[in-house]
Amino acid sequence: MRIGLFSLLLAAFSVLILPAFADEGSGRSFVLWSGSASAGSCTTVQCHAILGKAKYVHNPVAERDCLACHATTEQSHPGPDSMQLLEEEPGLCLQCHENPAAGMKHPHSAVEAGCTGCHSPHQGGLPDFLLQSGGKLCLMCHADMVAGKHVHGPVFADNCGICHGIHGSDNESMLNLPGNKLCFACHVGIKGIIDNAVSQHEPVANGQCWDCHEPHASDYKPYLKAYYPREFYVPFEEENFALCFNCHDKNAFLYERTSEATEFRNRDANLHFFHVNRSDKGRVCKGCHGVHGADQEKLLMSRVAGFGRWGIPLNWVKTEKATTCYVGCHRPKSYSQEELIDNL
Repeated sequence: MRIGLFSLLLAAFSVLILPAFADEGSGRSFVLWSGSASAGSCTTVQCHAILGKAKYVHNPVAERDCLACHATTEQSHPGPDSMQLLEEEPGLCLQCHENPAAGMKHPHSAVEAGCTGCHSPHQGGLPDFLLQSGGKLCLMCHADMVAGKHVHGPVFADNCGICHGIHGSDNESMLNLPGNKLCFACHVGIKGIIDNAVSQHEPVANGQCWDCHEPHASDYKPYLKAYYPREFYVPFEEENFALCFNCHDKNAFLYERTSEATEFRNRDANLHFFHVNRSDKGRVCKGCHGVHGADQEKLLMSRVAGFGRWGIPLNWVKTEKATTCYVGCHRPKSYSQEELIDNL
């Protein structure tokens, strides 16, 4: 009697499950195989049971509407190549979401490549299904941005969005503001110098602060692209002026006498050489010049820091025949490119 009942139940069960495997070769039987005629069965079967359980869940997943993004193929499911997206990224995402970089002159390459480089397509523990929080997300691709002993504050704080648009911008490098306007938004002291300057350092005037500074990280304070001494006196060695020599011709400091390497000369006596090219107490450039801007021509500062609380006075006066430096370092001395002036 028990054997007969078991046979009857087995026959009935075979009839019930037969449709689930009738189309096994086409790979389209996975819905019935999971015991439901709904795509929601994807989130209830053993292989995808985790979906829908995170803090933030993508709406199609929450609604168990997997077929909003996925389609079956002719391959048997589950198995390799048994499912495919209805459309490649980012086109698939843009079927529902507006393009966040639409109309921008400089869209983030990640948007063009596909949204899932930054966002999980199903769910996540962070808002907007981000794969990482803040700047940690950016460092997944841009890890070299923190390669340096000294890391710029926004980068250190994992807040790349202070300077960059997330999805893109109308400014180069996806900056939130163009050129030095971005830097001046935080560095108001430098902006004050520039606003009141008679002469401005060309990179700053052109909005190219990054000609001298690394915007993310550097081995040299304050985020300089190459070494520059903080001292007032240094021996003249090319590596001590590496930053300046990235743009300025080092020949202006190598020859004691010249008629063309520099305009700062007393006839052919090279006064840059005289002040800078010394084996022990060579003056650094900022001993006379403002690195961002100054209140006199030639980036010459009327007060030079470097001796405690005393600002060394420097008054540069030019006439038709000669130029004179009235400076706290020495008595007034004049020079001319036309004739040698004796300053004894």
